[in-house]
Amino acid sequence: MIAINRRSLLLAALMSGAAAMPFAASAQEQEVNVLLFSMPSTLGLQKLAGDFEAETGIKANIEVVGQDVFESRITLSFAGGAADVDVVHTPGIQVQRWVEAGWLAPLTEAVAALPDRDDIIPSTLESFRVGDTDWGVPFFAETGLLAYRKDLLEAAGVEPPKTWEEMLAVAKAVDSPDTAGAVMRAAPGQGFNMFVFPMIMRAYGGEFFADYPEDLTPALDSAENLEALKVYTSLLNDYGPDGVGSFNFPEVVAAMQSGGAAMTVDGTSIVSQTVDPTKSQVADNIVLALPPEGPQGRSPALAVHGLGVTAGTANADAAAQFIAWATSKETQTKLALNEAYPDFTRASVGQDPAVQEKYAAIQEDFLDLRVAALQAARSDYRPLLPTWPEIGAVIGENVNAALNGLISPEEALATANEEVGYITGQ
Repeated sequence: MIAINRRSLLLAALMSGAAAMPFAASAQEQEVNVLLFSMPSTLGLQKLAGDFEAETGIKANIEVVGQDVFESRITLSFAGGAADVDVVHTPGIQVQRWVEAGWLAPLTEAVAALPDRDDIIPSTLESFRVGDTDWGVPFFAETGLLAYRKDLLEAAGVEPPKTWEEMLAVAKAVDSPDTAGAVMRAAPGQGFNMFVFPMIMRAYGGEFFADYPEDLTPALDSAENLEALKVYTSLLNDYGPDGVGSFNFPEVVAAMQSGGAAMTVDGTSIVSQTVDPTKSQVADNIVLALPPEGPQGRSPALAVHGLGVTAGTANADAAAQFIAWATSKETQTKLALNEAYPDFTRASVGQDPAVQEKYAAIQEDFLDLRVAALQAARSDYRPLLPTWPEIGAVIGENVNAALNGLISPEEALATANEEVGYITGQ
């Protein structure tokens, strides 16, 4: 196995523009094995594999599998040293756990050597940093936006909500037997209700821990978190669709597309579907905006996915060149043009005239909203910890229990606080 320090230096050299070409000329027989899980951007990248080979002479074997298959496949691969995978789909929320297990190669010097590094939106890049070390390069990102029915708001004589308190008032004003005032994800899970609830929690000044990352004493039972949870439960219980307590993103999308709900706050790939005229019955009446603010400002959701190099790779050079190509402005621009949603992590892609022309059909300022939300988002929107999957799961269960009236909001946060303490040892 190549020593870690030598690999870091090699990756840095290969990912810089000056060093890439000499290797490309001698790489005719090289191959790189890439394992991704299925999303629009990863499927789009698979279609572009020929472009990478044409540019570098390296054949990219890009395998895209379902997320469940990916989880079991990569766990087995990592356990065996990951010699069969060179580049791995690396979710930001998994980085700390994978680093702790020794499954990824460090990329700090490689990232620093990127000639256009400053073009990467900071919150997305910081999601792959543990201490002073980078362990991945962001490939695509999801952030939070508000979608609302302008016709219903106008008929009710109310303005679009700028704050969460206003969202409650607007939901009440537009709620009817035919159209719920609002809909959001409610199903428990670190990537389900815990993707959307922290937008309210953070806006009210709530935190997961006393002083993250130095002091991981749980702080879930704070007055700020309680106020946020009451807003969330009131919004959905008082003005949500029937059965909303079990809704996940497919139900949220269906409610908005059918006209069954007037507002939602969710990730960009979700809200984009509400304005898709080929699928949404009310697309012409939906407007997108930044998510509401709270007393402590706005905190858009953030979910970043990147590409990492496995610690067991024997093809560090090819892996580095692949990541540099896949995360480049040129490739991300192609993906934004070829696929349904613009999940880019480079701000300059949103300034490309062809990209702007395509997404102006959704909404004139859609790309500007997306970039503004990403720039406002916290890289630790969901804490970047090895134990986050377990932490997010127990908080999500308790938040859902409060929403469904099984326990009070106070009991939910107190129980979550205790359970998170067990996980963190605090």
